[in-house]
Amino acid sequence: MTVTRPDNRPVARRLVTRRRILIAAPTIIGLAAAGRLLGGARPAHAAQGFPFAPPAGRFIYTITRDGDPIGTQKLEFSAAGDDGLLVVTDVSIDVRVLGLSFYKFTQNIEERWQGGLLQSLVSKTNDDGDERLVELAREGDRLKGHYNKKARDVDGNLIPSTLWHPDAVNQTAVLDTVRARVHQVKVTDKGEVALVLPIGQQDARRYGFTGELNRDVWYGEDATILAAEMKAKDSSTIRQQLLDRV
Repeated sequence: MTVTRPDNRPVARRLVTRRRILIAAPTIIGLAAAGRLLGGARPAHAAQGFPFAPPAGRFIYTITRDGDPIGTQKLEFSAAGDDGLLVVTDVSIDVRVLGLSFYKFTQNIEERWQGGLLQSLVSKTNDDGDERLVELAREGDRLKGHYNKKARDVDGNLIPSTLWHPDAVNQTAVLDTVRARVHQVKVTDKGEVALVLPIGQQDARRYGFTGELNRDVWYGEDATILAAEMKAKDSSTIRQQLLDRV
């Protein structure tokens, strides 16, 4: 397909549609935090309380498509009562071609954790006009609730696909936050690398997630996610990079 510039010269481009571009906030990646993420495996429910110190404050990411800015992601950690943690993710994406909006995506996720266990998850998504609502709450060792009024009942030890939890790289399945489905994954350690980011050069370790969730993620020395990258269905490259932390 071609489009025309203001000077009437044709410009070739791939057709961008909601069905061909694969973007979903935490489906791109959220934020990882933990002092021992790069070490050995540890069940998410191993202790009464977190076996790591979640960061405080807000992390801001820029999102690009083939190098062009298309949105931002913000992730905020805050204390919630005794031994509690509230993690809020906000994503806003607007894919434009020659000034025209071709795809919009917004998502707000609230994760409430207590004693190291996910107690509830609420996700509100607008996927280019399609509304998606996930509401899950802990019942024993299960997370039960609904996705758009469809019943959901999943393992309560699943880590959400926001991937901020320290054991994300040790999992074989994660909880999709858009439709509350279980995604099978394989995680591969791809070694160390130096990244040049808006916040400066950072030492990182790269992990590849494959299976029903596909992307590469670069974790910093303190285990925060510095960058993430994935291929969209239209073969464009979607990249997320840490812009600031406040």
